Amino acid sequence: MSGYRDDRRRDYDNRDSRRDYEERLRSSRGRSVSPIRRYDERSRGPEGDQAGFREGRGGDRGRGARGGRGEVHGDRASSAGHRSSLPDLPSEVAVPSTGNRVPLKAPPVKGTCGRLTWVRVNHFEIQSLPVIKIFEYSVVTEAELAGVSLGWSPKAFVPEGQTKSTRIELEGHRPEKPNQIDITIRNNGPLNIRNLVQYMTSQQIDADYMSNPKIEPILKWLHAVYRRDPASRFVTRPNSNAYFQRSPDTTMELTSTAGVLEAIRGVFQTVQLRFGRITLNVDTTTSAFFTPDKNFIELAHALTGVPSCDDLQQFHAKFPESFRDTCARLVGMFFIVKHLPNPVSKTRKIRLTSLSLKNAVDTVFEVESSPGQPATKTNVKDYFLRRYNFRLRYPNLPLAVSKDGEFPLELCFSASGEKFKEPLQGKETADFIKFATAPATLREQQIIENLKKLHWHELRDPKAHGLSVHPHMLKVPARILDSPIPQYGGNTTDRHAPNNGQWNLKSKLLFQPSNVRSCGLLYFPARGALDDRTIEHWITSACSAFRTLGINVPNGSLPWLKGNPQGNIAVMVGDLMRKVSNAFGGKPQLLLFLIHSGCDPLYKAIKNVCEITLGVASQVMLVEKAVNNARGQLQYLSNVALKVNSKLGGINSIVEIPLFRQRRYMLMGGDVSHPSPSQLHMNPPPPSFSAVTASWDRNCVAYSAVVSAQFAKEQLISDFQAMAEELLSRFREKNNNAMPESIVYYRDGLSEGEFSQILACEGQPLKELCKEYGTKVTVVVCLKRHHTRLFAIEQGDRGNVMPGTVVENNNNSQSNDFFLVAHSALQGCVRPTRYVVLTDDNNFSVDDLHRLTNAICSNYARATRAVSIVPPVYYADQAAERAKLQMRTAADGTQYLGPVQNDLKFTMASYETIRRTSSAEWYTNCARL
Repeated sequence: MSGYRDDRRRDYDNRDSRRDYEERLRSSRGRSVSPIRRYDERSRGPEGDQAGFREGRGGDRGRGARGGRGEVHGDRASSAGHRSSLPDLPSEVAVPSTGNRVPLKAPPVKGTCGRLTWVRVNHFEIQSLPVIKIFEYSVVTEAELAGVSLGWSPKAFVPEGQTKSTRIELEGHRPEKPNQIDITIRNNGPLNIRNLVQYMTSQQIDADYMSNPKIEPILKWLHAVYRRDPASRFVTRPNSNAYFQRSPDTTMELTSTAGVLEAIRGVFQTVQLRFGRITLNVDTTTSAFFTPDKNFIELAHALTGVPSCDDLQQFHAKFPESFRDTCARLVGMFFIVKHLPNPVSKTRKIRLTSLSLKNAVDTVFEVESSPGQPATKTNVKDYFLRRYNFRLRYPNLPLAVSKDGEFPLELCFSASGEKFKEPLQGKETADFIKFATAPATLREQQIIENLKKLHWHELRDPKAHGLSVHPHMLKVPARILDSPIPQYGGNTTDRHAPNNGQWNLKSKLLFQPSNVRSCGLLYFPARGALDDRTIEHWITSACSAFRTLGINVPNGSLPWLKGNPQGNIAVMVGDLMRKVSNAFGGKPQLLLFLIHSGCDPLYKAIKNVCEITLGVASQVMLVEKAVNNARGQLQYLSNVALKVNSKLGGINSIVEIPLFRQRRYMLMGGDVSHPSPSQLHMNPPPPSFSAVTASWDRNCVAYSAVVSAQFAKEQLISDFQAMAEELLSRFREKNNNAMPESIVYYRDGLSEGEFSQILACEGQPLKELCKEYGTKVTVVVCLKRHHTRLFAIEQGDRGNVMPGTVVENNNNSQSNDFFLVAHSALQGCVRPTRYVVLTDDNNFSVDDLHRLTNAICSNYARATRAVSIVPPVYYADQAAERAKLQMRTAADGTQYLGPVQNDLKFTMASYETIRRTSSAEWYTNCARL
């Protein structure tokens, strides 16, 4: 974060008013005080010696980019084989006369295991800092446009410690906006740049360094200096690090969305303290945007999925709540209207705040027909016909509500730079990924192209502030750890290391296969339904695939039924249960289901019935992959067998880890799943779901999980102590009353600013629980939402580093902070996971923790490859997502998490619910609302 505005800040609804305001700000130099120049002004002098600026608010109103939903970092650009038209980067960048080189040395590598190598990282070192004074200013605006900004300049426009004010008259303002602005400017004094140098050379850099009050102002200044130019040229938003530009080379229409969405490739840039240096992290980032100038009727048509736009009114009449919930994904975006005669009004952006409850026919208001005459009542439909000669085609649909009034949807058009904030679905995701992913070699080229677009070496303002950046990627030492070797059961003699982090199940038996005494199949037909003979043949093939891996299934054909996808799922599953019980003389252990693609509601209903009502493990399969896929059927069924075995309490494979032979270990994982942006507009919004998983066996491969509901967007796990207590109780139950001697808790889904909170609210309670048992606790945060990428210099896979590559982020000589690539990329450029140790009572050596974390990434039960993040976190993420299916509504309207049967609590077939104080409060508040 490079600057701030307090809670009084108001965004500009009209960019023309904003330009007016800035122009008046610049033209007021002859008044009582010369205000600080905006940083988006061109600097004067050979090195911009007049340069000064306030923190920019960004360019057009695009949505900022963060690695997460609806966004992929990297792309398959059209630049492959295309020669750049941008000037080449210089081999060296001179230090400006206003700066001096930063005396930083590469910190030593602490780890010793593995083979030493070197890799490139997409970080560019800031090689010089100013030797001149850089003054910090507080700029306060009052009245309707109230807000507070920070500004920086090498010039003392106001004497140090003093404050001056001026008033600016605005032209062309709207009636509801003020026509004058009071500006107060205070010189807070020069930044102490030496603090940053001393901080870096101490090698005691905090994991959350932005919380250091001595360093934060300097990093804000650095960020603002380098943000100014791209913010003035690209689509971005306040405080965003992503910059987008819509052009044929960077944009692709997502045809699966009927052309209402498009993917745009952009530039990512931020200042960071990494690898013992001050760096600029540059990457590519791709996000989905609404296609500009699309009518809201077209958007509603695409979102609802109705056959044509003409069917929208009928759909709304039958399913008004479904229509409103679907179109709520548009709330918050900006749009334009074109029916107004004023050309300026046709380009002014208006923010959609909600959809009206009434349509254009039922919305009645008073309008003055002529001066001096009494007002008459009219509805929206008649008003637009009489006033603008526009006959509405969709008068029975809701209206778009904004601060400027209510507009028929057919008169609203999507503005440019409007990011699509929801997760993409199905074919949309496939189309997006095809455009967004790129091999590592191409990704590296794209980053260099982005560097040329940023052209730091040509900017005058960084030079005026004494700054310069090395034009080449940072090279850092790395180590390639030995590949873990998964062990299988039977007489398996294959002890070869995996090939590029992958292996297969050929000639292998599962380490501990389960014994399925009773199971059955329920098939839900759809278009292209299977006949009875095909189903019988498939059952034989599936059982054969299970037996090949050692899973014991009943001989002969399994009992099966055909169901009605539109019928009562609970009744049909109950019928199957009775048929299986009669055939095998006991409750089924496993129910198999065959459904056709596009049946998501059916999947949810099946899981609810099996896990909450019946307490039986279930496995849902797609007909298109399990049956109608002759070439890949065997591989698919083998993968299904891995899932089934883990759901029934079996163990697929293990990796020998010496640490687990020395002490009893428990591996824990925690994660929180949040509602989508459109769901947050609901009243009340649905809850966030937290999940904690933990191993209970000696090899740390068998897991159970608990889940809980909490307030929406709450990042800390509210019920953590109760959830951890339950998991410790399960460990004791499975280990003859023995408790774990060591716990390693991996926590996902955090930002650097939340480290101290996690330690206080989750790490400390876990230590308190374990104190009486003498259990030692280590807390490790896992970070995936970052833009650091590693590129191989020597041996690699299409430019990617090899699985097992670890790079130490050795900012602090006393901490363990590292990037690990445990997996190979399925496609595109591999993303490392960053692991930061917050507390370590186990006193792991650097090598021990690196080896442990890398090894358990090969212990994920559902794959024959190493995964990108440790399995306990992977399982926690799955459990939190699955919890969304377990929500129930009581007779009084309160919502609660359905209880899961105890039969499944020691397997990963289901996840038990924990309901404690915070969840109960959430349910109560929902009932009151």
